[in-house]
Amino acid sequence: MKIARERNIPSLALTITTRDDHLEVEYHNRHVQKQNIYGIGSATKFLSSVLVFKLIEEQKLALDDRIVQYVSLNEHISGTETVTVRNLLNHTGGLSDYTKDPQWIENVMNDEPPKTFEKKLSMVDQVLIKKDTFSYSNTHYLILEKIVESITGKPFNKAFNDFYEELGLSGIELRTTAPGLQAFFAQTDKASSDVSHWEEHYGFDAGVYSTPGELSRFLKLLFTDRSVLDQNTLSQMKEWIPMQQMSIPVGAGIISAYGNGIMKLSYNGKVYIGHSGGTLKYQSFVFFNEDDDIAVSITTNCSGRYYNNIFFQELIPAILGEL
Repeated sequence: MKIARERNIPSLALTITTRDDHLEVEYHNRHVQKQNIYGIGSATKFLSSVLVFKLIEEQKLALDDRIVQYVSLNEHISGTETVTVRNLLNHTGGLSDYTKDPQWIENVMNDEPPKTFEKKLSMVDQVLIKKDTFSYSNTHYLILEKIVESITGKPFNKAFNDFYEELGLSGIELRTTAPGLQAFFAQTDKASSDVSHWEEHYGFDAGVYSTPGELSRFLKLLFTDRSVLDQNTLSQMKEWIPMQQMSIPVGAGIISAYGNGIMKLSYNGKVYIGHSGGTLKYQSFVFFNEDDDIAVSITTNCSGRYYNNIFFQELIPAILGEL
């Protein structure tokens, strides 16, 4: 709370759940509206990978299936014949990130975000880059959308939302936008812009809105109760590869390994697994410590270099330091 006040954080929400305790914190700067849900950005990938692994458990899909069995990309991108589902999940498919295309950022800022699969795919390089080497790319999960649609026969957002509603987690919702929510962007501490009107239009790559409480419930169901996936499936998710130059420092710790849809954070001798998220409007942190049975979920409605630094170098270290 002290960091949020001193660093001019607009809004944040935090839930920590241990074996025998539960803490919820909400903070709102007095100049911004109170909100109940937040975009969680790329933490969506974690939730999406769980759905994909449920399809694998049901033998409707396999990690080493080639994606051409479900979706054809050759018209847009050459060399995709050998790309597998595993490559998509762990970011080794060699597909460039459509959100790194300058046109994508410009379109979002001009209220003209690409909304369709085809429009997003048009911003992807036409050749693979260093396939089988880790390179974080939203495009990998964009392709997973189409694979899930092919298997389930449903629009991807319905398949995703139905899955989490059946788990009793209807507060986790994949949607294109959430009108009425405020969001702020700041590159320095001198100015913060209201970017509430920006529409980013993600999907499986970053389109979930939720609350920290619901996200922590998800973590507990997945890792403590093990009522979502079986142990063998969870082990497959934890096939770690180094993130190399794309590792993320978190105070005295570091996120330096990626599994199949999840990240590994090492902090003060403890290991947390989950996923962080960041868009042009939101930041999130959804992680679980299996040894101590602790779920930690944090969301904010601010982004940009200034807020990103506060989030990863001050807020999260303050929380993990207490744990």
